[in-house]
Amino acid sequence: MPVVSPEKLVALQQHAEGIRNDHGKTSLADALIATNGIISAKLAGKIRYLDSRPDEQLRGITMESSAISLYFSMSKRATAQEDPVQREYLINLIDSPGHVDFSSEVSTASRLCDGALVLVDAVEGVCSQTVTVLRQTWIEHLKPLLVINKIDRLITELKMSATEAYIHLSKLLEQINAVIGSFFQGERMEEDLQWREKVEERVATAAARVHQKAERKVATDAASMASDELETVVSNGVDGEFEERDDEDLYFAPEKNNVIFSSAVDGWAFTVRQFASLYEKKLGIKRSVLEKCLWGDFYLEPKSKRVLGSKHLKGRALKPMFVQLVLDNIWAAYEATTGGNKGKG
Repeated sequence: MPVVSPEKLVALQQHAEGIRNDHGKTSLADALIATNGIISAKLAGKIRYLDSRPDEQLRGITMESSAISLYFSMSKRATAQEDPVQREYLINLIDSPGHVDFSSEVSTASRLCDGALVLVDAVEGVCSQTVTVLRQTWIEHLKPLLVINKIDRLITELKMSATEAYIHLSKLLEQINAVIGSFFQGERMEEDLQWREKVEERVATAAARVHQKAERKVATDAASMASDELETVVSNGVDGEFEERDDEDLYFAPEKNNVIFSSAVDGWAFTVRQFASLYEKKLGIKRSVLEKCLWGDFYLEPKSKRVLGSKHLKGRALKPMFVQLVLDNIWAAYEATTGGNKGKG
């Protein structure tokens, strides 16, 4: 991509509807900066462009949040029949520290953002700072996107097969969603406690009225009427029954297009939607269907090109579609370029 002029960035800055604010990690930030021609793509992940302090470069960690405005354009179709329309955006990216000692920088950056890129190392998994960052996005009501980074380490360091990597990534996703679930349960328990306190307060108030009316003996049936009032409060609560809330939309799931698989150091990333678009014509299956089937216990029947669930395998040793259509291709690319386990390349 050619270098975008300052005038162009200033012009985009004037249109708030085309601006996105996110925070991420330094290697990914380098890769994004390289798309604007500011640094070479070969230096992405090595130069640590946003680590401007000498001690940050020396220690190899981010200690202060740094921001940069990046130009981004994409083609979007309103409907499948219409021609794509070019849309331009200005992304205000904040690279925040990942070390637990600099959590204040993360909380400050999160208050400036519309969304967050939460990076998790595919090998290291969920760490203490991962929980801290997820909690911060929860508190600030940010829209998080999960980036499972360093997928290349599963190939080059752990020497996993594509199937083993899929199982590993599935477990990692479950761990991350368990953290989100703990936040949700904690919030619901607090809301339930507040609701019960209000109910008890209303019951106590109604009981006091019963006692007052009984003492004054305003009318013969005053006590029975007040008792009816008390019973109504107990049965109805403050605002009726405590309403349960659906938590399905809170979790990360590749089929919801809120999970990105990446290798920032090698300069690639993808979502399930992108591979669904690639295979749509080849398999003759709608993209919307592929998006739901490319992750999970779904299998592709080689001859009929039909998508099967785990119940319809009938003992056949088929690979999950994510392994067959996605990971196998990535593994093949790494084996061709680095030699993989064969020592070639």
